[in-house]
Amino acid sequence: MRLILTLSLACLGLVAASLAATAQEPRTIAVFPVELWDTSGEGTKPGQAERLALATRTLARLLEDTGRYRSVDLGPFAADVAATEPRYACNGCWRKVARAAGAETAALAVVHKVSTLISTVDIFIAELRTDTYVAHAQGQFRGDDDRAYLRAVEFLVRERLLPDTSGPPPGPR
Repeated sequence: MRLILTLSLACLGLVAASLAATAQEPRTIAVFPVELWDTSGEGTKPGQAERLALATRTLARLLEDTGRYRSVDLGPFAADVAATEPRYACNGCWRKVARAAGAETAALAVVHKVSTLISTVDIFIAELRTDTYVAHAQGQFRGDDDRAYLRAVEFLVRERLLPDTSGPPPGPR
């Protein structure tokens, strides 16, 4: 009886250690390029594509810096990623690409530019296994330059997106 109890406790210890190790491993995430939904009527500004790429890199870095996520490389899927645009209105068409890249989760972000002065950014984290949004942050920012975009992404990730991920918010269409 003592041997059975000892073996049972040892097995429970191994299972608990395995679960603890798994809980600490970062989850794979497909960080899709930050998109621009421009309703300002101002037209494309110089440096806009670079600004969005900078915001995307910053989003990926901030998510990885938490230790919760590890970005997957979407580079080999560039054509497939481009075909999902605009992701904020494609009814989840990006999920197939994220799964093909080996991601467990996906990050999507869209900047809605109303004018040079006013923009809103939304960042969503989606769980691919359950097809649910597990986190969402939204905020307005002022300005149409690199600094404004970076500050908006940094603030939303650090202050709104990751501190409270309880409850699935509504996601983009």
